[in-house]
Amino acid sequence: MLDKPRFTMRSRVELESIEEKTLAPYASLSRGAHATRRHEEPEHPYRTAFQRDRDRIIHSRAFRRLKHKRQVFLTTESDHYRTRITHTLEVSQLSRTMARALGLNEDLVEAIALGHDLGHTPFGHLGEVVLNEIMSGKTTLPGQTPGQRLGGFKHNYQSVRVVDELEMKYAFKGLNLTAAVREGILKHTRLRRGEFDFPDFQYQGLNFECDAASTLEAQVVAVCDEIAQRTHDLEDGIRAGLVDVKEVRELRIVQRVEKSLGIAGLLESDKGLYRSLLIRGLINALVDDVAGTTLENLSRFAARKKRLSDFDEEIVRFSREMDPLQKELNKFIYKRIIDLSHVQWSDDLGRKLISRLFLTYFRFPEMLPDYVRARVLPGGAGGPGQKSPSEMKT
Repeated sequence: MLDKPRFTMRSRVELESIEEKTLAPYASLSRGAHATRRHEEPEHPYRTAFQRDRDRIIHSRAFRRLKHKRQVFLTTESDHYRTRITHTLEVSQLSRTMARALGLNEDLVEAIALGHDLGHTPFGHLGEVVLNEIMSGKTTLPGQTPGQRLGGFKHNYQSVRVVDELEMKYAFKGLNLTAAVREGILKHTRLRRGEFDFPDFQYQGLNFECDAASTLEAQVVAVCDEIAQRTHDLEDGIRAGLVDVKEVRELRIVQRVEKSLGIAGLLESDKGLYRSLLIRGLINALVDDVAGTTLENLSRFAARKKRLSDFDEEIVRFSREMDPLQKELNKFIYKRIIDLSHVQWSDDLGRKLISRLFLTYFRFPEMLPDYVRARVLPGGAGGPGQKSPSEMKT
C-alpha cells in the first residue's frame, strides 16, 4: 500500500538546506546571499535569494527590450537570426548545463546569464563602440566641447547600472540584486580597468580589484557567453550565405568535430542537417573541454590555496589544447562574417542612427520619455530645481 502523499510547500529555508546537501563544496550557496543586497528588505518565504534575482531580471523592462536588439544580423532580413534576447537564452541554457554537470548553483548562473547583457546597445557591439567614442571624447558632436570626456561606455558596466539604478519597479532604485549576481554581470567580459571613468558607479561588493569573478558560477557564464557567440554567429553566417561551408571545414576544431561525429558525408546529401550537427558538435566539444579543464584547475587551486571559495583567478576556462582552436574559430568569424560589407552596411546605418539620436536627445532633452527626464534632470520631472528644456539645450 502506498504511503499517503504529503501536500506541502517547500520553504526558502528548506530549499537552502537542499542546496547545502546536494551542491558541490565549491558551489555558491543561497543562504546568506540576501545580506549582500544594497537595500534592506524582507526575505522571500519560498524563493532563495538567487531565484528572486533571476525573477526580477526576467520581469524588468531592460530584459524585454533585448528582443529588439541585434546580435550580428538585422532581424528584418530573416526571423531565424539571433537577437540579443535569443543569445541571452542560449547563454543561460549552456550555463545551466555546465553548472549542473559541475555541481554548481544553477539559480545563480541563470540569474547572471539572463542579466549579463541588460545594458547592451542596439546594433550589437557597434552601438557600444559609437557610444564609447562619444562619451570618451573621441568623437565630437555639435554642441560638445572637442575632446570632452564623459566617462566612456561599456555594456557590462551599463548592465550593472541598469540593475542598480535605472530599473524603477520598487521603493528603491534598481532591482536590489545580490552581490554575487552583480559581480557576475560585471565580469562576464573584460573590465578594461582604467579605460573608463564612472564616478557614480557602485563598486561595493564587486571585488573590482580582481579581474576574475570570485564565484565559479560567474566564471561559467563568462565562458558560456563566448561559446554561444562563437557557435551561433557561425551558424547565422552560414545560413546567411556569407561563408562557404568548405571554408569552415578548414578550421581545426571543425575537422575534429567532423571526425568524431562522422558527418563529413552529409555535406553533399543534406547541408541543413550537416550544419545543425556541426553546430551541436562544436557546442558539445567546447562545453566538454571547459568542464573537464575546470575540474583539473579546481584540484590544483585547492592544493595550492587550501580553499574552495573566493576564487581570485580564472578556474573555468578552455584547455591549452582547445584554446588556440576556439581562438582560430573566433578570428574566422570576425574576418569572414562580422567584418564583411553586408554586415558593415548595417553597422554604418546603426552608427548614423545612434549618433543622431544621441545628438537629438543631448540638444533637446524634453524629447526624452518622462521617466528618463525624471531621472536625469535636477529635481525630477516637474520637481523643485528642475531646469527648463531651454536651459538644457546646448
